[in-house]
Amino acid sequence: QELFLGNMEGEARDEPQRSPKAPSLLGSTLGRLDWARAGEAIAKDSTTPRSPVVNGDLTKRITRRYKAEVEKSERERLQRYVRLEQQVKIMPDQYEMARTVKSELDSIQRKAGLEAISYSTWDDTFGSEDMKKRLEFLSWYTTNGESKEELNDDGCYEGEFLYGMRHGKGKHTYQGQVYEGNWLWGHRHGSGVCTQSDGTQMAGTWKDGKLEGSVKIVGPTGEKLFEGEFKAGKRDGFGQQVFSNGDTYAGGWKDGLMHDRGVYHFANGDFLEGVWQEGRYHGAAYFHGADGSVSRRVYENGVLLKCQDYFLDSQKFSKEMNRDVMQKHTALWEYPKHALD
Repeated sequence: QELFLGNMEGEARDEPQRSPKAPSLLGSTLGRLDWARAGEAIAKDSTTPRSPVVNGDLTKRITRRYKAEVEKSERERLQRYVRLEQQVKIMPDQYEMARTVKSELDSIQRKAGLEAISYSTWDDTFGSEDMKKRLEFLSWYTTNGESKEELNDDGCYEGEFLYGMRHGKGKHTYQGQVYEGNWLWGHRHGSGVCTQSDGTQMAGTWKDGKLEGSVKIVGPTGEKLFEGEFKAGKRDGFGQQVFSNGDTYAGGWKDGLMHDRGVYHFANGDFLEGVWQEGRYHGAAYFHGADGSVSRRVYENGVLLKCQDYFLDSQKFSKEMNRDVMQKHTALWEYPKHALD
């Protein structure tokens, strides 16, 4: 080891002085090596005793041993000066590249949370060599500004692009469906109107490609089908729904299902006010008949457990009946006839 370092120092004196910013490649590579282990390994392999004179065979073995690492380090150093698309044989995917840039920016914002992001953070991000090369690649090889994207025979997109992704205002036609509105990084985002192939229109706001916030849905002839809140593409919050059979519901929603308090009007004039859980009756409810009759009810997971009817003639509620009693035939003597009196 000492002989090898001595030889290195002798060679270094003959070379011109290097700039502190560009250290010797061989020196910086060998400087990272564990010389204690390297010396032991070479000493074990060597059958030649040490000599105060430089051992040519030992020098060759050291050169062969670390040649690959030195060449690899040199390739990595030169790679920093090569344009991104020239570093690989296959051209990078434009969309994946843009998504990578967006992911890094989103990561910075998530780490910052509600706090303001410092200028130094943005400077470090956009000043890095990797980010500069990515942005340079995207500016050279992707579509920016107004353009048109053909989608074979299924449709097309006409509007604004950023780094090859739909970004800004645009119109997207696909398999009979037409969306016209705002886009962000390739997804529907912001206000817009989506018209289905049957003429049904959904107007509202989108977030990451899904309906979010206040939404209004109208049928082909302009009749209102739904008006209320959406979350992650599903009805969530308060909303009013008109069903195809004429029934209507106004109340709470969760994950696209009726949930919490609400009122359900049947097409025949009856209506029920109560509580829903994941689309089923659940809890106390009042059923109002079109003829004016009223029934107190208790449901559990969609199953009627208790019932107490109100009679208009006597203007009294009947005795409370549980599920076992309600399932009996009225001709049986066990049935509480007084409940119908």
